[in-house]
Formats: sequence, C-alpha cells, structure tokens
Amino acid sequence: MKTKTYPDPKPYPEKVRVVILDLDAFLYPYDKAYRKAVLRAWRSVEKEYGLPIFRKKIAQKLIEEAKEEAKKNPDDALCRYISEMAERLESAGHASASVIGILEAYHRSRRVARSGGAEEGMQHDHSLDPPYKDMIAMAFNLRLLQDHRSEKKAGLTRDALRGKILEGEKGVTRLWNRHMGSGFIRPDAGLVSKIQRLTDAGVEVAVLSHSFKQGEGQAMEKLEKLGLKGVIPEHKIFGLEEISPYKKGKHPEVFEKALAAINNMRDPADPIKPIETIMAEDTIGNLQGAKKAGMQTVWVPRRDKGIPNHPSRKLQKKLASVDHIYATPHQFLDALHAAIRASGEAPL
Repeated sequence: MKTKTYPDPKPYPEKVRVVILDLDAFLYPYDKAYRKAVLRAWRSVEKEYGLPIFRKKIAQKLIEEAKEEAKKNPDDALCRYISEMAERLESAGHASASVIGILEAYHRSRRVARSGGAEEGMQHDHSLDPPYKDMIAMAFNLRLLQDHRSEKKAGLTRDALRGKILEGEKGVTRLWNRHMGSGFIRPDAGLVSKIQRLTDAGVEVAVLSHSFKQGEGQAMEKLEKLGLKGVIPEHKIFGLEEISPYKKGKHPEVFEKALAAINNMRDPADPIKPIETIMAEDTIGNLQGAKKAGMQTVWVPRRDKGIPNHPSRKLQKKLASVDHIYATPHQFLDALHAAIRASGEAPL
C-alpha cells in the first residue's frame, strides 16, 4: 500500500544540530500488538487502584456537574480538569467520556468489522481506538468527584494521585509500562540506519519520553528492542526521571530543560540554539510547547489518522505550531537528511 505524503512547504533552517524524538507510538508502530498491550496495561491499573468502570449515565451526570461547577467556580481545579478532558474526548469523536461506554463502542465496531460489516480490505482506523491514558485519568478524577459529592472520604486525594503517578516501582506510570512490556516491539533496521546516518552527518539525536528511562518496559528496554541501544547515547535519552515535574504539552519548560541538559554536555562556548533544534512527535498538542521554546516542529500523525479536509478551529490552532508533517518517522528522517545534504553539510 502506498505511504501517504503531506505537502511540506517550509524549508528547514540552514543548520540543524539536534533532533529530539518522541518514543511511545512514534518510533514503533501503533498496531494490533500495541493495542493489546495497552489493554493489558489498562486492566492492571484498573485492578491495582480499584478504578470504577463508570456506566454512561453516571459518568455523564458527573461530567455535567463538573462542567457547571467549573463555570461557577473557575478555581475548582478538579472540575475544570474534568470539563477540559471531557471536551477533548468529545472533540475526538468520543461523545461519552464514560470508560465503559467508550470500550463498548470500540468493541462493537470491531465486531462489525470482523463479521464482514466493513468493506473487504478496509484498514482499521486507529484514530477510533480508545484513548486509554485519558480514560484512566478521567476514571481517577470522576472517582474523586464522586467521593466529594457523596461526602465519602476520598480513597485518593488529587495530591496523592499526583504522587502515585510517579512513585517508585508501584507508580501508575511504571505499572502501565511494565504490563505493556516491550515484547510487541520489533527491530527496525531501517530506522537504525537513518538515525545513524544523521549522527554521521553531525546531527545529535536525543529521545524525550513520558516513560521512565530505566526499568522493566521502560524507555531503554524499548530502544534496545528497536535496535537503537548505543546508536542514541544513553545520556541523550530523557525519561520522567529527568524531566519531572514537567510534562510535554502546551508549556515550553520540559523542552527547554531537555535542550539545557544537552548543552550542559557540550562546550559552553558553542551552545545549540532552540531554532537549531527539531522536536518530532506523534501528539500534536505537545508541539505547542516545543514551538514556544523556539524549536522547529515535526508532526507524524498516528497511522490512518490524517488531517481532515476542513480541520476544526481547534485543530487549526494546533497546526499553527507545526512546521512539517510526515506520514512516518522514516519519511521525516529521509527528508531531513536530504535537506542537510542539499546544504552541503552532510558527508557523501
């Protein structure tokens, strides 16, 4: 099947000195094995923390209450967060933010496809896959809101939840990645050769991930499975240990912190500037922070997601932070190397 291409009218800056790559669902494909691993991880987090599987009516009622409270009291962080997340899920086509509702709709669509209801040969639309991480966050927050409404003692306060996201070996993030594992990741010789080609051309390559760097199912293990161990130096791989308390997103701090760490390993008289840095992501929202940090940005939409002919106003706003769009990381790496060679900076 022919790989999709996107028009890319913007030239790269004259000199690119460092490329920072996202890891999860970017450097390895978002395929059937990955989705199964995510389901295992979701179930393990649900079991460990006793997350309720909110039925549609209960979830929707709590969400509407949160939206009303957020309007009346903008300082209510919990209600504001639930309201914003619900809007994000709804804008992505998930009319109900109910965990069970999303899962039921997903499995119903898959049953139809398996029974022949879908056209023969039709590709699965990954953009319709449940947004598992958002579902986990919504389940936590709806439980906090439900406890507050019923005046029960909350099993987890919001501050305690923040702690459990990161704490030791039992933190939600470690639990998530441990159960996902890395068994579904296969070596990618093409990716390895393209990254090696960039480093041979004098471009530094780093990885910035919301996974932890070390541990079972974490960043270093995933990179080793891809064949990138040693190709990207370990000191240029940044996980949650390095970037905490910041997250990728609309704010520039995490990107500034990563670039500062790279510069700390260089000659202080020759620092890499933000404009000489490219951040490549599959999550378009994260590129807003990178753009604010002054970096060039590359978006690789998840497979089959694409860009609608008439993007919504919200998507148009996010696209303003995108300099280049490619269908795959391989396309991006090839295009960047070609641009470097055309400038005369890369060895033949």
